[in-house]
Amino acid sequence: MKNKFIRIISPLSLSMALILDAAVVYYVIYACNKLKAEVSGINIAFAIIAFLSVILTLFYSREVLRHGIMFRESEFEITFIDENSVFKYEDIKSVEAFIDTKASLKKNFVDRYSKLTINLKDSASYTVELGITTKAKLKKIENEIKNRTQED
Repeated sequence: MKNKFIRIISPLSLSMALILDAAVVYYVIYACNKLKAEVSGINIAFAIIAFLSVILTLFYSREVLRHGIMFRESEFEITFIDENSVFKYEDIKSVEAFIDTKASLKKNFVDRYSKLTINLKDSASYTVELGITTKAKLKKIENEIKNRTQED
């Protein structure tokens, strides 16, 4: 099978990234206009801070868009966790996906996270919180793992 990447973007993280991007663009334009109107120390400092914030915004947006699962020939990698993020298909016994869809006003965002439980053949089990995802996206991830483990 060929390599495949399934992107997992939390709607909350995406909206925060878009708001941050828009705010930074606004402040860069504002800083440039202030600098054109009057060159002073405070306006130069404001412009420098605005341009530096563009770099931070680009890093944050890139990180938000890089979250996902990379499927390769013999393994898959969960890109948003630091350690124990690579799983070989031959080591996987089963995979289970869970998302809470019951209505409740008492639950917060963390209680709504999608979870992927990976059971290995050596009786180890890993539960990965994928964040807020749709039911269809979670099913797509689960089916992709199941299809690739059954081929081996």
